[in-house]
This record gives sequence, structure tokens and C-alpha cells, in this order.
Amino acid sequence: MNLAIWDIESSSANTSWGSIIEVGGILVDPNFKELDRFNFRCRLPEGEVPQAMALIVNKTSVDLLTKGNLSHYQMLSQLEATFKKWSPAMFMGWSNIGFDDEMIRNEFFRGIRYPYITNATPNKRHDGLNIARGAHAVDESVVKTEINAKGNAVMKLELLARMNGFEF
Repeated sequence: MNLAIWDIESSSANTSWGSIIEVGGILVDPNFKELDRFNFRCRLPEGEVPQAMALIVNKTSVDLLTKGNLSHYQMLSQLEATFKKWSPAMFMGWSNIGFDDEMIRNEFFRGIRYPYITNATPNKRHDGLNIARGAHAVDESVVKTEINAKGNAVMKLELLARMNGFEF
């Protein structure tokens, strides 16, 4: 089964009230050979006020929110078409089960689209964060982490990547 690795950037940390403003993904085969990729960015839906912190995290400017080539509706259409084309696949991201999947479900539901596209048969889903947590729980030497003030492993993707030799 192919692996679809994807991520969204949103206008809010609240999955019920925010909107997806950018989404990207890469499709790889079982040997991790790249088959396809995409990156879509859209204008913020009219009348929506984004959270300031979301814009800081996403490094999004007012120009990016207002002058994009795609409307929000057009971006969701392209995303849906891409995910259908990539199916069947294992859809995976980082902390996506708790956020990205919920955001896409809410967006698709509001747009009268099938909201379970990433996990309904024949597709499956997984979360890279859960994989890293499980690997670290079984053997702490598998994934190098920083330890926070409470003595817990820090599982932020950027930090884990750097700690484990991935530079970007």
C-alpha cells in the first residue's frame, strides 16, 4: 500500500471554527519512492478572522491570505481530487489524528464532501507522532529526544528531526 504523507496549515487552532489555508502532501510507494506531490494554498474564506498565533506559526502574511490564486472552495476540490487519485493509501502526518484529520473532516463536511476520505475503506490512517511515542516507550535509544523540565520526552517534529540528524 502506498503512503500518503500530508500536513495542513490553518487559520486557527480550533478545528471547528478555523479553515485550512494551505495543505501539502507527498505520495510514496512501499519502498519510499516518490510517486506524486502537491502543495495548495488558498485565500482565507470571506468574513473569517484568523487567529494571530496561527498566522505566526504558519508564517502567513495578509497578502498570502488575501491574494492567493485559489479560493477556499477550489483548494478543497483539488485536495479531494488528489486524495481520491492517491487512494488506496495509508494517510499519515504528524499529530494528524488529533488535528489535521479533524480539520479536514470539518471542512469537507461543511462543503458537502465525504469527510472520512483519509480513513474509509480502502484507505487507512496512522499518526507519525504515535509511532515515535511508541518507539521511544519501547526503547529510548531508538528516537533521540530532549527532556523537558518535568522529565518528559519532547516530541515536537522539528526538534526530533534535528536531534536525530535530519537538517532542513
